[in-house]
Amino acid sequence: MQKFSKIVLETKKLQKTPCRIDVLEALNQASTALSEQEIKDRLHFDYDRATLFRTLRTFLENSLIHQVVVQKNEVKYALNQLPLQLEQQVGHAHFHCDKCNKVFCLDAVSRDLLNIPKDFQVNSFEIMFNGFCAQCRAN
Repeated sequence: MQKFSKIVLETKKLQKTPCRIDVLEALNQASTALSEQEIKDRLHFDYDRATLFRTLRTFLENSLIHQVVVQKNEVKYALNQLPLQLEQQVGHAHFHCDKCNKVFCLDAVSRDLLNIPKDFQVNSFEIMFNGFCAQCRAN
């Protein structure tokens, strides 16, 4: 399934290093946003922390992924599903499960739903919902 990663990296004109391919595959196969440790646990090789950090930073700088800050000190990462321009227009919403600590990306949210004063300029926004995911509610 490395075809996905190689195409994405070619599109962004980024080198196809083993770590970049591995991280993209891990994020692509995940159904939720992943912490750095969760990403590391899914990789095929034990890359050093600096290599993993540089890879994540490169992906953020090239708008391949976005980060979600959960409870002030935990950062999770997920692939961008929308082009960056559309993402900034409509915003991005997440759902954080208080029980299992998983973070789910939700469909785009239109800023028209928000009551922003007319003289304010919104460049981007994020919305975080907290509660219990379907699996935790069922248990």
